[in-house]
Amino acid sequence: MDTRRWLLPFTYGVDMQAIDAVVSLAESAGTMLVALSLVSVPEAPRSRGARLEDIQQSKDFLEAVKWKASRRQVLVEDHEVFTGDALGSIATLMQDLGCDSMILVSNGKYEVLLHAHELKHLLVEPPDSFILLRLPMPEERPHLGARFLTWLRQVIRQQEETRQVEEPEADIHARSGWGSVSEGEPVPEQERR
Repeated sequence: MDTRRWLLPFTYGVDMQAIDAVVSLAESAGTMLVALSLVSVPEAPRSRGARLEDIQQSKDFLEAVKWKASRRQVLVEDHEVFTGDALGSIATLMQDLGCDSMILVSNGKYEVLLHAHELKHLLVEPPDSFILLRLPMPEERPHLGARFLTWLRQVIRQQEETRQVEEPEADIHARSGWGSVSEGEPVPEQERR
């Protein structure tokens, strides 16, 4: 019995939540993952080749997939391809690598594993069958200024609560041996000394 093979293409943005979700899905389906990292090489005649940042992201992606897959005992095969046409390479390599389906990941807001235009193109004109894995939308984190103001309000609120809990002034004087006498009252004998 041949093991099914799912192609997981990557061009941009190592996303550990997406990788974990894909590996988990492959584990539950008993499928081998074929991690394909496509590094963009400009086709211009004076091009200096692939950007170092793109090469590093490619290596990080492949290592992350291998690490997550080993933890879940999912078979993984990894490939790194330098190309000037990522979409054409995905279509060609899907057939050449013997993949049954391709996994595409989206969270509806940010680019996940592929540039947005690449994902859109693959959804509109898929080279073969695909699985679309939709992740939950990420929560919006407030800007640094908003987080600072929230923290400052909490500190001020705690200080106000602390002031309200402090002991009344009369009790403090009573414990320290100090007392107050209204005008016209006789001063007790102890306090005259």
